[in-house]
Amino acid sequence: MLLAALSLVVILGVPHGSLDVLFARQTYQLVHITKWLKFLGFYSASSLLIIALWILVPGFFFIVFLILSAIHFSDDINLSGHQFLKLSYGFAVITLPGVIHGAELIKLYGMIIDVELAQQVVLISRYVGLCLLPILLTLFFTKKTNIRSQIEIISIAILFLMATPILAFTIYFCFMHSARHLVRSHFFLNDVKRQEFIYALILPTVAVIFMGLCIWYFKLTPSFEKDLIQIIFVGLAALTVPHAWVLNKAKFSKWATSSFKKID
Repeated sequence: MLLAALSLVVILGVPHGSLDVLFARQTYQLVHITKWLKFLGFYSASSLLIIALWILVPGFFFIVFLILSAIHFSDDINLSGHQFLKLSYGFAVITLPGVIHGAELIKLYGMIIDVELAQQVVLISRYVGLCLLPILLTLFFTKKTNIRSQIEIISIAILFLMATPILAFTIYFCFMHSARHLVRSHFFLNDVKRQEFIYALILPTVAVIFMGLCIWYFKLTPSFEKDLIQIIFVGLAALTVPHAWVLNKAKFSKWATSSFKKID
């Protein structure tokens, strides 16, 4: 399950973040090598900072990253002007697994942080998830959502309540979050040539795979499962923070919310 999840996340999930180079080029007008080096240096430094935070203060890093991830995922649904409902959607992705699959979630989190802290995080997630269920129900029936969003809301609830945490996240991240981002990016970057788009998807992804293998090689311990969990989680964290920063600077979320009302 872990190997399959890792493979899907790398092949289908990571490429959506690889497009950051195109977003950055368009946003910062990266036409000179010095500008490119400055951007790549800042991007890499941000990723290394996230890894350093995990090593130095894993508990603090873990909690902050969960919150940032929820905020990032909240941009998936189009609800312009309804920030509370958007955030409810994003935090549901993070907290709903703890409602039914608390024991398995504690085991997973315990491979990344202290077990006692993992238990507390899952307990809070369970209560937050239970509080969010009626909000999601309200969101489902509100006139502010279209049929597509309503289907997505109920799908998210069922997926994260019924499926195991690893399976649920893999399905959501690869086939909902990442797939949606790729479609939206195709429209946002409409001036980019197809060949450039494909290269931007492939080359950074290959680089991420290479770095992941290097980290695994030098860090490998007898605990195969723990190594995989840490590489997946910390690796995604190291990529998500600068990824969200680039999209924010490009005003991508604001554009998607206004532009995709017609398409969604």
